[in-house]
Amino acid sequence: MDASLRQGARVWLREQDQLQPCTVGSCADGNVLFTSDYGTVFQYPKASLSREKVLPMHQTSIDGVEDMSVLGDLHEAAILLNLHQRYQQGNIYTNIGSILASVNPYKPIPGLYGVDAIDLYRQHRLGELPPHIFATANECYCCLWKRHDSQCVLISGESGAGKTESTKLLLKYLSAMSQTSLGAPASEKSTHVEEAILESSPILEAFGNAKTVYNNNSSRFGKFIQLHFSQHGHIQGGRVTDYLLEKNRVVHQNPGERNYHIFYALLAGVSGEQKESLSLSEPETYRYLNQSGCVTDENLNDVEMFSKVMTAMKVVDFSTEEIRDIFKLLSGTLHLGNVEFMTAGGAQVTTKAVLNIASDLLGLDAFQLSEVLTQRSMILRGEEISSPLTVEQAADSRDSLSMALYSQCFSWLISKINTKIKGKENFKSVGILDIFGFENFQVNRFEQFNINYANEKLQEYFNKHIFSLEQLEYNREGISWEAIDWMDNAECLDLIEKKLGLLALVNEESRFPKGTDNTLLEKLHSQHMSNHYYVKPRVTDHQFGIRHYAGEVLYDVRGFLEKNRDTFRDDILNMLKDSRLDFIYDLFERVCSRCSEETLKMGTQRRRPTVSSQFRDSLHSLMATLSTSNPFFIRCIKPNTEKAPHLFNPDVVLNQLRYSGMLETVKVRRAGFPIRRLFQDFLSRYKMLVKGPSFSDNSKAVCAGFLQTYDSSKKEWQLGKTKVFLKEALEQKLEKDREEELRKAAIVIRAHVLGYMARKKYQKVLASVVIIQKNYRAYFWKKSLLRLKASAITLQKHWRGRLARSLHQHLLQQELRRRQEAEERRRQEEEEQIRREEEERQWQEEEERRRKREEEEVKEREKEQLNALLQVAQVEAVKTEEVDIPLQEEERRQMEEILRLEKEIEKLQQQKEDHMSIICENTRNEINRQREEEIQRLEKEASRVAQEFLELLDFGNLDESVQNLERSLSSEGTLNIDCSLVAPLAEEEVDEGFHADDDGRPTSSLVVLNQHGTRNSDNYSEEVADTSLSLLQREVGGLVPAPGQPVERTTSPKEQRALSEPAESIYSTVTDKQRSNSGEVGEPIYTSPPDVESDYDHEEFDGCGDAGSASAEPLNGEERLRHSHGTSLDSNRGSLDSFLDSEEEVDVYIDTDEEFCNGRVTIFNGSGPPYFHSYLYMKGGLMNPWRRRWCVLKNEAFMWFRTKQEALKSGWLYKKGGGMSTLSRRNWKRRWFVLRESKLMYFENDSEEKLKGTIDIRRAKEIVDIHEKENALDIVTEDRVYHIVAESPEDASGWFNVLSRVHSATAQQLREMQDEQANPKNAVGTLDVGLIDNVCASDSPDRPNSFVIITANRVIHCNSDTPEEMHHWISLLQKPKGESKVDGQEFLVRGWLHKEVQSSNKMSSLKMKKRWFVLTNTALDYYKSSERTAAKLGTLVLNSLCSVVQPDERVFKDTGYWNIIVHGRKHSYRLYTKLLNEAMRWASAIQGVIDSKVPIETPTQQLIRDIRENSTNFEVVEQTYRRNPILRYTQHPLHSPLLPLPYGDVSVNLQQEKGYSSLQDEAVKIFNSLQEIETVSDPIPIIQGILQTCHDLKPLRDEVYCQLIKQTNHMPHPNSTGNLHHWQLMSCMSCTFLPSRGILRYLKFHLRRVKDLFPGSEIDRYAQFISDSLKRTKTREFVPSQEEIQALLTREEMTTTVYCHGGGSCKITINSHTSAGEAHESLIDGHFPAPEDTLQRLAALRLQYLHGDYSKISWTLDGIYPVNRLKSKILHSTKSSGTTSHTLERRRTSFLEGTLKRSFKTGSVKKQKVEEEQMMEMWVKEELSAARASIAQKWTKLQGLSQHQAMVKYMSIVKEWPGYGSTLFDVECKEGGFPNDLWLGVSTENVSVYKRGDPKPLETFQYEHIVFFGAPQPNTFKITVDEREMFFETSQVGEIIKIMKAYINMIVKKRCSVKSATSVDSHASIWTR
Repeated sequence: MDASLRQGARVWLREQDQLQPCTVGSCADGNVLFTSDYGTVFQYPKASLSREKVLPMHQTSIDGVEDMSVLGDLHEAAILLNLHQRYQQGNIYTNIGSILASVNPYKPIPGLYGVDAIDLYRQHRLGELPPHIFATANECYCCLWKRHDSQCVLISGESGAGKTESTKLLLKYLSAMSQTSLGAPASEKSTHVEEAILESSPILEAFGNAKTVYNNNSSRFGKFIQLHFSQHGHIQGGRVTDYLLEKNRVVHQNPGERNYHIFYALLAGVSGEQKESLSLSEPETYRYLNQSGCVTDENLNDVEMFSKVMTAMKVVDFSTEEIRDIFKLLSGTLHLGNVEFMTAGGAQVTTKAVLNIASDLLGLDAFQLSEVLTQRSMILRGEEISSPLTVEQAADSRDSLSMALYSQCFSWLISKINTKIKGKENFKSVGILDIFGFENFQVNRFEQFNINYANEKLQEYFNKHIFSLEQLEYNREGISWEAIDWMDNAECLDLIEKKLGLLALVNEESRFPKGTDNTLLEKLHSQHMSNHYYVKPRVTDHQFGIRHYAGEVLYDVRGFLEKNRDTFRDDILNMLKDSRLDFIYDLFERVCSRCSEETLKMGTQRRRPTVSSQFRDSLHSLMATLSTSNPFFIRCIKPNTEKAPHLFNPDVVLNQLRYSGMLETVKVRRAGFPIRRLFQDFLSRYKMLVKGPSFSDNSKAVCAGFLQTYDSSKKEWQLGKTKVFLKEALEQKLEKDREEELRKAAIVIRAHVLGYMARKKYQKVLASVVIIQKNYRAYFWKKSLLRLKASAITLQKHWRGRLARSLHQHLLQQELRRRQEAEERRRQEEEEQIRREEEERQWQEEEERRRKREEEEVKEREKEQLNALLQVAQVEAVKTEEVDIPLQEEERRQMEEILRLEKEIEKLQQQKEDHMSIICENTRNEINRQREEEIQRLEKEASRVAQEFLELLDFGNLDESVQNLERSLSSEGTLNIDCSLVAPLAEEEVDEGFHADDDGRPTSSLVVLNQHGTRNSDNYSEEVADTSLSLLQREVGGLVPAPGQPVERTTSPKEQRALSEPAESIYSTVTDKQRSNSGEVGEPIYTSPPDVESDYDHEEFDGCGDAGSASAEPLNGEERLRHSHGTSLDSNRGSLDSFLDSEEEVDVYIDTDEEFCNGRVTIFNGSGPPYFHSYLYMKGGLMNPWRRRWCVLKNEAFMWFRTKQEALKSGWLYKKGGGMSTLSRRNWKRRWFVLRESKLMYFENDSEEKLKGTIDIRRAKEIVDIHEKENALDIVTEDRVYHIVAESPEDASGWFNVLSRVHSATAQQLREMQDEQANPKNAVGTLDVGLIDNVCASDSPDRPNSFVIITANRVIHCNSDTPEEMHHWISLLQKPKGESKVDGQEFLVRGWLHKEVQSSNKMSSLKMKKRWFVLTNTALDYYKSSERTAAKLGTLVLNSLCSVVQPDERVFKDTGYWNIIVHGRKHSYRLYTKLLNEAMRWASAIQGVIDSKVPIETPTQQLIRDIRENSTNFEVVEQTYRRNPILRYTQHPLHSPLLPLPYGDVSVNLQQEKGYSSLQDEAVKIFNSLQEIETVSDPIPIIQGILQTCHDLKPLRDEVYCQLIKQTNHMPHPNSTGNLHHWQLMSCMSCTFLPSRGILRYLKFHLRRVKDLFPGSEIDRYAQFISDSLKRTKTREFVPSQEEIQALLTREEMTTTVYCHGGGSCKITINSHTSAGEAHESLIDGHFPAPEDTLQRLAALRLQYLHGDYSKISWTLDGIYPVNRLKSKILHSTKSSGTTSHTLERRRTSFLEGTLKRSFKTGSVKKQKVEEEQMMEMWVKEELSAARASIAQKWTKLQGLSQHQAMVKYMSIVKEWPGYGSTLFDVECKEGGFPNDLWLGVSTENVSVYKRGDPKPLETFQYEHIVFFGAPQPNTFKITVDEREMFFETSQVGEIIKIMKAYINMIVKKRCSVKSATSVDSHASIWTR
């Protein structure tokens, strides 16, 4: 004892049952001075000190330890001292085994969390370095693989203990580990999930944290962050789960606290321009921020926080629009808090300006927002009833709206962050729980109750893992263990969450409509007052208490039920869903209403979950997640409550240590064995440390022997029944040794690997050296060899040179001798030649003289003989005909003409060749054309003359070969002639694209002859060929062989030339021209059109025939048959020929409602055709010919085509061409285009017989989508540009996409593109298989293998090639009708119905036929009978656009049948049945099928969705517009709507009144009007018509908006008048009605895009006007007038004059958004208490005002005179009088007096009553007639009175009544002390009660005294004045409430204007009704 009391000794001093760590001071005077470590000084007499008073301090407590489980002093004081010592040293972390205790330093510690610290702790295991949160994080990370399960970290502590900062540090370390993980693939490392997770913390802090009394950055929500790791250790995803955001903090804060950080950061960090746009000011001006008195805090930097939030939002991919919308929501919430109320007939908004700002920011209607805040709307018996709220209730509604906005925004932020960090979950995860700490404020409310409940659950989890499970495990394994007492909070949790616990009672009371906070408190007291953990205060009201594990907490029960219910009225929710701000709409889109259909089930109302029940369920879910993970605990401790650094309050810390069970934790960790492993797992992990050759079967013994080597005393380990139990110190030592062994083994492995690598490297180097040696040696010896070769060559060169020189000298000598000899011989020969020539000349002269003499002698003899012959012939000459003379003359003349023409042709050809080279390029084409036309003309003329000449010649009998040739020609009709003899065909389109076969040589053309050898075609080429053929037949004679035989050379060449000279002389120029332009050059005769700058087509040339292209493939037999026009073929071939060439198709589409294609045509993907197909011969009737068709059975549809559909795409297109006709016309030709691979071929028709041209798409320069012309494409090639136009925008878009893909595709991609197979759009005919009644084989002997398809209205004959194919077709087309299935589908409903059919004659009566109807999941079918074999007469395919008209009672009254109308795509079925239940059953079943169908989506909708998804990518959007003409402006009419519109006609009333047809037709008509509006000067009538149509037909509104967006997109002339007319129409539409939400987004995107493209233009101003109008447009009852439209066209306001009920008038400016009140005609309703004469005078003045001076025009009393009042007065007078008969007698005129008396005195009572009614009716008619006459008389006296004067007189009479200006309503008093029949007068100042007919009121109530007015029940109006309640019964409750609210709003505005001393504009000062 004395040793421990020495000076300076460290001891424990027991003071008030607590141990204080003290240092012994002086011991003088017998007193011992003790100084506590916490600053307290104690002094005791030495004699009084005992061992119980003073205890020695263990050395571990003196020095301090890093792990408190090794403390020698095991009590609370030792733990507290250890924490204090380490805190003073700057060590804020301390271990308790694996549990980490963290003390908040309230200051930054330099270097504690840097990168160096992360690198240090990631290299060491837990326990090797000082305690740190990084060590815990590293252990948690490593346990993912060590324990093979998910991990979780639970951070607990009070508010302000540092839980949020610990969470961020854990995330920081795990992210760093993820980024430095080894072995992770590049795809995992590039996810940037770590950055997004870290950057999400500033967002969550700003929106979820706030300053509280205990913490400057307190988390006001709980969050559980899960990080999903990959096998390689990389973070690949995450998720944030939030718990119980404190919504109440948005609207209320306790003194000294702040709202959420984001509000202050927004006000401090936003720029001035943004601040102005958001109407923001200083924080002190907002009620939601200034009510606590704390706006700023020196420890919080709001500007820096705003900057961090903005950076984080960009990292998490928040768009600019989303950030702007979030700021709008926050600003609108702040402004909502400044909305104030006053009492005036209930709560009324007094700060209208603030309300307008808030409504604009939130995209709400200001009036609707005001109504929702001040009134409660409810539905009673189908009628909406509104009741005013008190000021307190209105404030609650405002706060409820603000809390809902912020709460939904916070939930959206969580989902946005989760979307960004979402990833794979295929491995383990690490969860971090950062949930609100235990809270105990001065006033604890519902939020603190839930927060402390959550902490109780977490404490239970901690106790379960640290104490309960630990001790249970020791007992189960038989470990010697001393039980430790610990604080169990199970009973406290039972009090809260068990049956009839606190939560159950709160939820139960919340569901009672009349439950209050007081009734709840009473139930709590009565149920749990006896519970130890429940506290009932003795004094304070409204409180109850709970003894939590952390201490006793008193809760204020006020507001418990309201917050638990989380009341959010349906009218507020509906208003938010109508917000113009898409962000607000998206927040509340999925929020369910309390009275929605989802809350009803099985006839009972499903109870809506309360806040506490939802929180309880989420906590249980969290506990379930944590129970499957390995936990790590971090206990955060708050050193003081002042949030000051370097201050350690032992009382505060000790309290936290006690309720957290820290001492018990230390005991458990000290005495327990936290590390447990199964024997096999233990040996498997540490087998490298076990000494010995192998393991025995007894693993327990092996483990014991192994652990003995480490700790023989067994203090740090024990063996259980199945597990090894270790302390953490021993486990750390084992892990260290294991790592050392693994390191040694790794070194050995590394050595072997390095040796292997070194050997491999040496071997590689050695092989390289050998290769180098080999190559060097080869190089050396090769060089030596080359040097020797060069030497030998040099020696050979010199030796051979010497030999050559000697030989050269010898040859020179020989040549010289030879020349001398040759010269001598030549001289001798010349001399001899001269001599011979001289002799020859002499001989010739002599011979000439001799010949002349002989000729003279011969002539003399011939002359003499001729004279003799002439004398003899003179006698015969008289007898001969003179015909021969003209014949010879004609022959001579024709020969001369032929020679002349030949010379002219040669001359022209020569001129062309001589002068072509000097003619410029611009005129060469024109001269070419003229010359060629002249040559053509001359050739034709020469041909004609030659033909005539040849016909005159008589060659006598032809030889046999020529006759055989003629017979063969006449029988076959064709002959192949060589190309050199045939002129080119004018029909050829060889210039358009590529030849069909570029590699094949040109084949011979066809000359088609008939039986007589003459030509059938007028084609020039055939004519020339025909002429040349005739010439050959006559000139060549027998030289022409039969076809196919070679020509035999039977004559000499000279003879052949002589025989062929005539043909060659006539056709030489033609043949030369043909050769010059034939296949060698590849060009036709006409090489260029007249206008080289425009496109042309050879098909426009005059005289075009039907010949095919000269470059086509050689024709086979079938193709020749197709080209032949001969008539000598057999009958079968002839019929086939006519079938193939016929242009008149008799194939028709079956009249069915089957839809084959929706939207654009798509290319079928697949390796093969998913259908059966083959060629069949078909005919549709007895008189129709057989045709060969390609038939397909696909998707239950039988289709037939002219040719096989195997191409990437095929269809009809229009191609622009040109020609060389005399008029040079240009036109568009319809051609059948087929795209096969990269070749685009076009034919004359879809039979694909006559190829007109081919285009190589791969070689084309580009594929251009023409913007100026819709549906148009350009294909640009090297030679020309092809202009192509499709029939619809969908076709154009499809062709453009396919051609673009082919143009840019590689060869591999081209092979992968699949053919478009069997597109029904290209089919000649289609037939639904369901309509086929029977398919059977035919027994026709002429055509075997034929079968017949029989339907209800036609018979189709088919013929196949083989019997197998025939039977296969029959089996496929036969579909048996079973009982339970129809077309393979289960039927839903079936039965007999009557179907309306159209009558052949024009009869008005209804004609029906009884049919058997079957409804399946796809269609509505009907049959002739219910038998299986009954024929299907029709089918109606059901899709989402079909509609069903419910039974109409009027039709039942007219016909006796209940009707159902089913509208399909093509047809509408009108069905009838006798029973209403049957009709409703069919209607509901059909509607169910329609509702189950997937909504049909048009291409426009798909493209709008694509644009919305890529709205931020400008290039993608522009490419979408370029590639899809359907989105751009067009001048062509629209063939179908842009959006899907329901089938069927509009309602009958609209059809009869306004002549509307179906919605599709009306959409097309409107588009035509849009095109018409571009050309008119005055668009107002068209605009008003379109607005009226859209007003009547609401489904057309989105369609018209889309049409307008289309027509204002990519307009060729944006500033044209027509385009401005479109924008004017859109302006009017935006002020009249709004589109749906999706189209509204597309419209806003279009407006923004237009404003960016045309800034400062008129279009920009219209777009801005439309954007503003869309924010203010409300529902209208009528379309704008022409005056309003005129104002809208100029974007101006209108001026109108308003006459008020209270007298006077004024002019105000209004616009399309100004609401007008309802106008009540009080006078006509009889609400004007005046005598009869006055009422008649008023009626006369009204007539004068309306019609002017008196005239005989038709007018009625109903519009000017209170007729009902007169009727009521007569009836009342008869009831109030004594005897009815006497009353009537006095009232009736004289001529009815006797009749009345007799009728009323006699007869039965029933008869008398009937007669009384008749007489009463006659009396009323007479009184009305008298009144009409009196009014007419008074009208005549107003002659000359002007309209203005009549109105002044009228108003002066009305103003005489004191109640003028009031609106009177007929009411009946139920309670209030008034008579039964009353008038309720509502004026601008008060509400008055009149007795009906009295001019003076019974009582008047000012609005200031009206506390409440509304409708507690239907048709009941309640008004409360002060404390007096009055009830009136009326059917005009809604009208009364509306007009009273309007007057009250005016009063509020006036008061606000006086208060603010500002002028009020005309909109606010005038109330217009």
